[in-house]
Amino acid sequence: MEQKSETVSAVVHQEKIKEDPRPATILLIDDEKLARMVTRRRLERLGHRILEAENGRQALEIMQREELDLVISDWMMPEMDGPSFCEAVKGDDRLRAMYVILMTALDQPDQIAEGLRRGADDFLPKSASDQEITARVNAGLRSSGLIRDLANSNEMLAQKQAQLDIELKSAADFVGSLLPQAGEPVPGIQLAWEYLPSLRLGGDLFQVTPLGQEHLGLAILDMSGHGIGPALRAVSLAMTFRSDHLTQKHPSYDPSEIVGALNRENPLSKDGEYFTIWVGCLHLPTRELRYTTAGHPGPILTRKDHLPQTLGAKSWPIGFGIEESYPTQRITLAPGDRLYLFSDGLYEVHSPSGELWDRVGLEAACQYVHGKPLEKSLKWVVQQAKIWQGQEIFGDDVALVGLDIRS
Repeated sequence: MEQKSETVSAVVHQEKIKEDPRPATILLIDDEKLARMVTRRRLERLGHRILEAENGRQALEIMQREELDLVISDWMMPEMDGPSFCEAVKGDDRLRAMYVILMTALDQPDQIAEGLRRGADDFLPKSASDQEITARVNAGLRSSGLIRDLANSNEMLAQKQAQLDIELKSAADFVGSLLPQAGEPVPGIQLAWEYLPSLRLGGDLFQVTPLGQEHLGLAILDMSGHGIGPALRAVSLAMTFRSDHLTQKHPSYDPSEIVGALNRENPLSKDGEYFTIWVGCLHLPTRELRYTTAGHPGPILTRKDHLPQTLGAKSWPIGFGIEESYPTQRITLAPGDRLYLFSDGLYEVHSPSGELWDRVGLEAACQYVHGKPLEKSLKWVVQQAKIWQGQEIFGDDVALVGLDIRS
C-alpha cells in the first residue's frame, strides 16, 4: 500500500513538472548597479533567471554564449547605449529575433519613435508598477516564444526539405538512367540529346531502343503538368517501350497499333491528366521510318539542299477519345538526313517583347546547323531558344533529341 502511494505521488509530481512553464532567462542591462538590483528582484519574484550587464557591448558578449528569452535594456549607458545596442542586435542574423524592451525615464513620442526605428520591440518606464512590469515581460516572453517556435518550425522544414531534395535527386537520377545512351544505338545511326526539366523532375521523356535485329524504336512523350506526379507517370510509360515488352505485345512494331493501345489504356483522368506522344519505328535495312503522333509536335527532318519537313499530322492527345485513330505514316530516310525529336517547351518561348519563337524559329535553327557535329548542333539550337527568351531557365520541360543517318 505504501509503495502504491509513493508511485501515485511520483506520477502527480511528474505531471506538475510538465505543467510548470520553463523558467525564462532574461538579460538585464543597466549601468547603475542599484537600478539593476531593484529590477532584478522584481523579475526574480516572477520566477525568472536573470543575467546582468553594465552596457550594450558587454551584453552582446553575453548573448554570444547564453541562450536568452528576453532582453531588458536601459536607454542611457556608457560605451553602448540602449538604441545602439538594439541596432547591433537587429543587425546580427544570429540575434535579430531577440525581443528587446527598452527602459526609459522619459515618455516622449519622439524618443519612443527613435527606439522603435532603431530596433526596440517594446518600452518599459523605470517607474512602472509591478503589474505593468509583469504584463510587459509576459507579453515579451510570449512574443519571444512564438519567434522561437517559428524558428524551430523553419529548422524542421529546412531538414525535411533537405531530405526531400535528396529523394528528388535520387528520383531524378533514376529518370536519367532511363534515357538512352548517346552514341550509336545501332550501326549507322548517331544519337545525341539535350534534356532540361523545368523542375528537378520533368514530365518529358524519350526512348531510342533497338528492337530485334532490324528495327530501331523511337518515342518522345510529354505529360501534362509539372513535378513529381507527371514524372512518375512518364517513367511508368517509358517501361512500355522496352524491347521485350514491345516484341511481346506489338511484334509488328506498328506505331499506330502501339499508340492506339496506349490511348485505350490511358483515358483522360478525372483530374484532366493526359499526355502527348510521337512514336516511330525505323527499319534499318531499308531505312523506312513508320511513325504516328498523338497530339505531340512532329519531329523535324532536315536534308541537304531541302527545306525542313515535319513528320506528323495534327491529332488528339492520348485519352481524349477511345475511338480516336492514329494512322501510321511512312518515309524513307537517306544517309546525311538528320531527325530532330523535341517537346513544345523548346519552341513555345516568348521574347521580352512577347513575340513567339514558334516552330518557324526552331526549324530555321535546325536547318542552319544541318551537317555540323550533332552534339554541338543540339546545344546551339537550345541556346538560340534561350537567347530568344532572354533567360537561361525555361518555363516548361525541354527535350531535344537528334539522330544522324550515316549509312
